[in-house]
Amino acid sequence: MTNKYPVEVDGITGEVSDLPPVKNTRYRAKLDSQSDIKREMSKVYREARSGLIDTQEATKLTWMLQAVGKVIECEKGEGTANSAPSGLGHFYGEMTDEELDRIISGGESVS
Repeated sequence: MTNKYPVEVDGITGEVSDLPPVKNTRYRAKLDSQSDIKREMSKVYREARSGLIDTQEATKLTWMLQAVGKVIECEKGEGTANSAPSGLGHFYGEMTDEELDRIISGGESVS
C-alpha cells in the first residue's frame, strides 16, 4: 500500500510516523487563449500517461480546462454578437423578422 504523504521511520525502533503534509505552492499557468488551454491539456495528458498524476485527477483537471476554454470562446463571441442577424431570420435565409412572424403564425408556408 502506498502512502500519499511522507513518513518518517525511526532508525532504532522502526516506528513509522506520518509527517505533516507539505503545502503545495500555487501552480500558475497562462490560460488566456485557446492555444494556452490546449497546451495545458496536453501537459495534463502527458503527466497522466507517465503516471505522474492519477487519471482521475487528470480527468478533473481536463474538465476544468474545458470550462475555462468555453469562457474564453464566449468572450470572443461577444465582440461578434452585434454583427449576427437579429431574430431567427438567419435560419430561413435572408428573411425579415416580419416575414418570419407571418410564416410562424400560419400566414404562409415555407417552400
